[in-house]
Amino acid sequence: MASSTSSCTGLFVTVFAILAIINCTISMDTKVLSSVKYPDRVVLSNKSKPFTVRVSRFVCVESPYEETELLYCKIRLRRNEPTLFNMSIRVPKVVNKVFLQVKTYYKYTTYQIFPIDLHEEVCAYMRQPSNDLFSRHAYSVLMETMPQYMHPCPHGNTTYTIVYWLEERFFPDSMPAGDFRMDCWFRDAINRTMFAYQVFFSVRRKGVVPSIMDW
Repeated sequence: MASSTSSCTGLFVTVFAILAIINCTISMDTKVLSSVKYPDRVVLSNKSKPFTVRVSRFVCVESPYEETELLYCKIRLRRNEPTLFNMSIRVPKVVNKVFLQVKTYYKYTTYQIFPIDLHEEVCAYMRQPSNDLFSRHAYSVLMETMPQYMHPCPHGNTTYTIVYWLEERFFPDSMPAGDFRMDCWFRDAINRTMFAYQVFFSVRRKGVVPSIMDW
């Protein structure tokens, strides 16, 4: 995954990046390719977290797109359960490169950007995943939530129907309290936006924040 200017922001952006395509169920018009599996790299834990995560909204942005068609983009609030994000997008052409860019913001009096920009070519990453901590965490969440999508390119030539959400165990124990915004883009090889969205969420916790490396 991309390197960060600080361990704190590196963790945040890596986590947010993986949440950009969390919990997808994909309606395929073409044959589903075999998933890439690296069980020795799974790092998620089922232990309880010292905080709660609450999503206030998901927003699809920058549509209409030039090369894809956004069929719908909905949010479903649920009492005492994670907020669901439902979207469907048609990708008519086969794609062999998909770039993922994520920017994260923490709210002080206004949303202020962290000094980091994640930019990852997803297909190359799936062919040869990195062994570093952040990449292993990203891979773990993706395999947990959407194993049917975990294969190298080609992608596209299909309609993706997606349902996803955020939950506490996808975050490190050391996640600080506060309000966050994450902006995410999926782009093709010539930098055309295929899909983009924002998610607004808050983290509420008690106690002293431990080391940022405490997962």
